[in-house]
Amino acid sequence: MSCRKTPSLIVAVTLLMLFAVDLYPVNISIDPEIKYQQFEGWGTSLCWWAVLAGKWSENRRNELIGAIVDPDTGLGYNCFRYNIGGGDQPGHTHLAEARAVPGFKASENAPYDWTADVNQRNILLGIADRGKDLIFEAFSNSPPWWMTISGCASGNTNGADNLKPEYFSAFADYLTTVVKQYKEQWGITFRTVEPFNEPSSGYWKKDGGQEGCGFKSGQSRMVKELGEQLKSKELFPQTTVSAADETSLEQTFNTFKSYDDSAFSFVSQINSHSYGGWRFRSAVDSLAKAHDKNLWQSESGPLEKSDNSDIAMWMSHLIIQDLRVMKANAWLDWQVCDPVGDWITIELNHSTQTFKYTKRYYMHAAFSRFIRPGSQIIHSSDTNSVAAIDKDS
Repeated sequence: MSCRKTPSLIVAVTLLMLFAVDLYPVNISIDPEIKYQQFEGWGTSLCWWAVLAGKWSENRRNELIGAIVDPDTGLGYNCFRYNIGGGDQPGHTHLAEARAVPGFKASENAPYDWTADVNQRNILLGIADRGKDLIFEAFSNSPPWWMTISGCASGNTNGADNLKPEYFSAFADYLTTVVKQYKEQWGITFRTVEPFNEPSSGYWKKDGGQEGCGFKSGQSRMVKELGEQLKSKELFPQTTVSAADETSLEQTFNTFKSYDDSAFSFVSQINSHSYGGWRFRSAVDSLAKAHDKNLWQSESGPLEKSDNSDIAMWMSHLIIQDLRVMKANAWLDWQVCDPVGDWITIELNHSTQTFKYTKRYYMHAAFSRFIRPGSQIIHSSDTNSVAAIDKDS
């Protein structure tokens, strides 16, 4: 390793030395004079693991939260996405327990129920008490069922758009009312609010297993409605809009072609998942720079992993490329306590209220304990490495 100057540097290599049997030297040139993005941090969505873990005793919840937020003994995550549930139609039983995030308004004429979603909120408030350098985002998977065309919060027939055209304003009002309530009652200020989740994917169909809403058209209109509601409730500009959380980088790049200037005026942050479309990493970086927007890799995981390679190696490569090429200002896992196979970082046992770490956990910690919020990504010559200067040195 060589470098021109000697400030404190943090270099993460693709864990080659940790897992390889035959070790060999890698020469990496670090240039602190070539500076890239300021890094805001690491994080995760709270749904759906928090819906179940929020039922744990306070002591057990705090142990788990510490494993996620403590920068020395845990992952040191600081970016968290709270899911504003829509709530499905009474009598629908197709959503799994963890994926049935309660909404705050059971029907169009019902009052807001602020006792709803206590379990996810337990985790959110616990993080707020214990975390550092925290950034909170609120996001929606689906509008409330009574705003949808299908009458179902998991989607429409064949994955079509599912918000009734006359309910754009009502949906914006719903989201911003929840955001305002969290600020005033629980002291949580969401920096951004995101009205979509993978809106162009076509995944979200009626009677599916999780909340979802197609939103292939009308995104620009929805962003403006949401921005105007944030202004009318005096939440803007402290809380702004993020968009569009498309499932792939290619979809993100193509989606923003439909946004007009007035929509962009409310958007402070471009969110993109990095499940696929990886050849568009540079294009998404250029898109964010052209519009002077923050850029988050807001959700990822091994959705398109098609080989038998080690999951820690596979994910570390994904992270490094998202930082090097996409130049994301933050990197967020889908859900840190996902219960399925290669997706698991922390494995939860809800019956005993205990947890254990997987190899993925230590891989994530190798990044998140060292490249801390406020660090600046700098040039490193090797494509399997990322380097940063710590903000305190």
